[in-house]
Amino acid sequence: MRRATVPPWCWYLAFSAAAVIGYFQTPDTWVQTVCYDTIAASGVVAMVVGVRRNGGAAVRLWLMFAACQLIAVCGDFTYAWYARYLDNSSYPAPADAFYLAAGVLEVVVLILVLRRRLPARDAAGVIEALIIAGAFALIAWVYLMKPVTQSSDFTIAGKLVAISYPVIDLLLLALLARMLVGGGARNGAFRLLAAGMTSYLAADYAWALTDHFQFEAGTFASHLMDAGYLLAFVLYGAAGLHPGIRTLAEPVQVAGQRFSRWRFVLLTTATMIAPLLLAAQAWRNDNRVTDAGAIVLGCVGMFVLVVTRMAGLIRQIERQASILGRQTEELTELAQRDQLTGLANRRAWERALPLALEHARRDGTVLTLAVIDLDHFKHFNDRYGHQAGDRLLKEAAAAWMSGLRGSDVLARYGGEEFTLIVPDGGAQAAALLDRLRPLTPSGQTFSAGFAVWNGEESPDALFARADAALYDAKGAGRNRVAVAAA
Repeated sequence: MRRATVPPWCWYLAFSAAAVIGYFQTPDTWVQTVCYDTIAASGVVAMVVGVRRNGGAAVRLWLMFAACQLIAVCGDFTYAWYARYLDNSSYPAPADAFYLAAGVLEVVVLILVLRRRLPARDAAGVIEALIIAGAFALIAWVYLMKPVTQSSDFTIAGKLVAISYPVIDLLLLALLARMLVGGGARNGAFRLLAAGMTSYLAADYAWALTDHFQFEAGTFASHLMDAGYLLAFVLYGAAGLHPGIRTLAEPVQVAGQRFSRWRFVLLTTATMIAPLLLAAQAWRNDNRVTDAGAIVLGCVGMFVLVVTRMAGLIRQIERQASILGRQTEELTELAQRDQLTGLANRRAWERALPLALEHARRDGTVLTLAVIDLDHFKHFNDRYGHQAGDRLLKEAAAAWMSGLRGSDVLARYGGEEFTLIVPDGGAQAAALLDRLRPLTPSGQTFSAGFAVWNGEESPDALFARADAALYDAKGAGRNRVAVAAA
């Protein structure tokens, strides 16, 4: 038996994960910097190699995405150079130019990828992405952006740089949410890319919130946040090596998606952030809410988005109900129509006859039931074939319908046998049947028997009398009409 080979992306992911674990043992020296940048650069190389080998329609976009990560690695090395070699901790620093450039370019690339992947209009997906991004935007404003605007420790340039980071993170978060709630298959490359973005954002928010709350991160906590960034580089590289990268930017179907449970939980959690933030501030500040305006605005925006999404779901349900209603009507119609002749079938006939008798009883009118049978139909089938027989049945039904009145009801009872309800007496029914006999196509004839309802007998009894009259007509030589005995 041939052994299954382990794909390259699995090998890379395993070795790189081991390297990230080993990174926790590095001292805070140039050794740590070299290890960090080596692991990060390996993700860039892996993505470039994988994308070029796998090919696909969006190779240039993924190479640009790899370039984003390379710019970020350059930023890490620049930061270490200024901090370790030049002992320069000024802010903003040259490394920030690399970081911001990498973030902006990554946002642009992901927008282009999503435009290719989700070309159809998907208002529901956009609203859900805005709900998730809006919830985190409120957190970012309260804890990351507002304190910067009110701080006197930053220059104008410093404030712009400090605010740019959470803005870029929010854009990346919105794009990640759009990817997750969009349609299409979730192949391995998709999962690896989404996991990489999640790891990067988690590390970025952890670092930013740690700085805001002035938490003195120890060596382990610092390494843990670094590991989040490194895992993002590694996961991006594994995504590039995965064969699924070649189809990741191809158009997918977004219509008719099921509203899954995890999406419900995710959106519910997002909508709860604003009231939880309100409760947290009231609890910590003796019922005084310091960011009431922002929280109110967030709650209103979230409420509008949720209502808009609910309206979309209601419209979707109404459209589906309308489609199901039309399909039900069509199925009901098909269930009561003979597929070959287009006449009412036996099921419809067995429902129509009792209703016709009830109307005749209520109105005090006369009603006649006739049973029609094509003569020598089996011989016709044997001689000309079943297709010719089907054609005869279809043409005969159309010819007879042309000679009937609007109040007469013709149905195919089964095989070459038909039934006819005539809201008239026996003489009129006999005359009608005699007019129909010459209309039979292909030189064929039919025999018929009819019975006039006595006002009391059941549908089965009336049909039995008409059927017996049919056998009388056949016994008398066919091509004639016989009346049933009273």
